[in-house]
Amino acid sequence: MSTPRSVASRRLSALAVVLCAIAATVAAGTAWNWSPVDNRAVSLVIIGDIDIQRRADPTTAFVHLRDTLRAADVVYANLEGVLVKSQGPDVDLPDKRGWRHPGPEGVVALKSANITAVGVANNVAYGRDNVMRTIRLLDANGIAHTGGGANLDAAHEAAIVERKGVRIGFLQYTARWYRDDEQLATPTAAGVAKIASRDGITIDPWDLDRVRADIRRLRPRVDIVVVSHHNRDGATATQFPDAPRTASGQRRDGHLSEEYQKQFAHVALDTGADLVYGHGTHTVQGVEVYKGKPILYAIGHSAFDQPGYENSKDGLVVRAVIDGRKLQRVSFVPVTRDANNDVLMLDPSSGEGAKLVDVVRGVSNGAPLRIDGHEVVLVAAPVATSHDARRDRD
Repeated sequence: MSTPRSVASRRLSALAVVLCAIAATVAAGTAWNWSPVDNRAVSLVIIGDIDIQRRADPTTAFVHLRDTLRAADVVYANLEGVLVKSQGPDVDLPDKRGWRHPGPEGVVALKSANITAVGVANNVAYGRDNVMRTIRLLDANGIAHTGGGANLDAAHEAAIVERKGVRIGFLQYTARWYRDDEQLATPTAAGVAKIASRDGITIDPWDLDRVRADIRRLRPRVDIVVVSHHNRDGATATQFPDAPRTASGQRRDGHLSEEYQKQFAHVALDTGADLVYGHGTHTVQGVEVYKGKPILYAIGHSAFDQPGYENSKDGLVVRAVIDGRKLQRVSFVPVTRDANNDVLMLDPSSGEGAKLVDVVRGVSNGAPLRIDGHEVVLVAAPVATSHDARRDRD
């Protein structure tokens, strides 16, 4: 017969086993508790700017997000920097002292975290040869890319990914850069795709026409079109020396979108895009539902190891659920980074997560945000679409 002490001992042992299992699960990372969807649906996860460097093991960059990203069908991100060896912070990017190229090891982290496609159009895609070396490395590792290429047409070519019979196309542009002759693609030279706005209000008409043409060319080839751009935000002094400042001499509030961002997003959606988002401000900005379609004006950081940005922790992880070849639901989760600089997803209903959601809500002009479990729902569908892309493609 078991004695009370032996029964208690067995219970304590069982509890210890459970606690050990929980600890092991937490250490390994667990998939985020998104709302369940049909197995036939495609889950697209979009994460913020990534810059992975100076880690003994690059695969640790997404230690807390790993299982969440691996559970997604498609993961897309802005690749903040070229994957070439750094020559030093005073050499890599002359107009941005202190910047280090992330290095080729970053591709290991991308692959380990199931990052399917990246955009390379941003202000730190510096050096035509560096852009092409990065693209060749991505190609060699099976990671789709958009926003850069061997010439203007190649830089404007979409990244297309297919999962469960659904085709998703991505386009990316940058409104911020340093030197035209080192970064911008031309008809005969490598570089990145751009949209130019000198005043933060209007966009170069030629660039807008090219965006429209890109979307129209992509639309019949895919079911879902995602368009993003690296926000200008007046933050690059060499490109925008007359950028708006406050009375105290500080640059404008990075949580506030500029008017040109709204013009870009609306034009993209009117032309046939299904979802538009922005990146590059090192902050989160507001969201909007425009004619039934979602816009996230800036989703901040994800894994970001660049020195000097340790306190720029805010970001959003976005999930789009595609069912019946249409967007059915778009939601997001607030994120931060821990003491090891590793990105963490936060409960949007409490603590720091709730504070970050309040920031987004406060600059979103009444967008219909709804907390559902562990995610913030922006739209639940069916989301408006321009036409049946499958019909056109078939």
